[in-house]
Amino acid sequence: MDSIEQADGILGGRVNGFVYRRDGHPNAASLEDSLRRMHAADHCIVTAQGMSAISAAFLAVLKPGDKVLLGQPLYGKTSYLVKKELSRWGVAYADVDVCNLESWKSELSPSVRMVVLETITNPRLSVPDLQAIIQLVKSHSKDTVVMVDNTFATPVLCQPLSLGADLVMESLSKFVCGHGDVMLGMLAGTDAIWNRIRPVVSAFGLASSPLDCWLTTRGLATLSVRMKHASELAMQLASKLQQHPALDGVDYPGLPNNPSHITARDLLKGRYGNMVTIHLKTIPGQDVNATVQSFIERISHVVPFCPSLGDAKTTLSHPASTSHRSYAAEDLAKIGVSARTLRFSCGLEEPSEIVLAIEDALNALRV
Repeated sequence: MDSIEQADGILGGRVNGFVYRRDGHPNAASLEDSLRRMHAADHCIVTAQGMSAISAAFLAVLKPGDKVLLGQPLYGKTSYLVKKELSRWGVAYADVDVCNLESWKSELSPSVRMVVLETITNPRLSVPDLQAIIQLVKSHSKDTVVMVDNTFATPVLCQPLSLGADLVMESLSKFVCGHGDVMLGMLAGTDAIWNRIRPVVSAFGLASSPLDCWLTTRGLATLSVRMKHASELAMQLASKLQQHPALDGVDYPGLPNNPSHITARDLLKGRYGNMVTIHLKTIPGQDVNATVQSFIERISHVVPFCPSLGDAKTTLSHPASTSHRSYAAEDLAKIGVSARTLRFSCGLEEPSEIVLAIEDALNALRV
């Protein structure tokens, strides 16, 4: 700093500049500007990880006595944060079937301060009618804040703010970076909701890493072409597997028989994302966990087991033991997830290699 006046001006927000990484840094500012434009947002901030972005929104908006509606299914840690942590501070919640407008109508009340839902749900990949839900919420109360987790879609496929959402968050660690080497989150929104966001990120220490911001800026340069290729791979994989005798079902919104297909086609601009979920059949006389482990081992030389997603390489995960491990058994059953559910994150390989490896592993199960 050159003077007391300069330091006071920067710290007070009256003068542009950087003082301390927790309050912003050049790499974050550059990435924020790119993401703000991609989402057509008034404001954007990057955070230490996706959960930091969600936490910033909750901390900025909610107070004791408020209620949050959770559009289920959601990423397991999002539900955990509300149900196990925010509830300790007097925040109430209710689960809502995200694709059922009647379910939303029945839960809207004067105490509902915030609504949380995903563009493409994790892990069943259903696609809710965002515009209809947002219009319904806003017709009930213009003060209710709608936050959309857009991680699976990325701004390439959907910009929820253009549909009326107040906040959009993404885990940039996933597809936006795309190389499996950062932890970073993003929160973007409108003028009306923004005044408390940046102070909360600073006060609660949710700030981003300069190196991770730089790496994610690198990822943005190829995001569109990576999403295009990975979505095409996912479509080929889902199409090939939907009739496989070793499977009880395939979840992918690009399949014409998927319940969300029409909504997804309109919302996601003709692409359907790079996630595919499958449900293995039960093999008589064989333990379910043994069946799943056998499949994972047979495919690991091509598709490694990874409890995350969004890398350049295709990976698979087991939601019941990873992303949704905090869900009770009955809650998993409600969203159609079991120990036989596996989720693929399609990468940048040649489709034939991935499809063949997965088909061979399924054929070996001998259902």
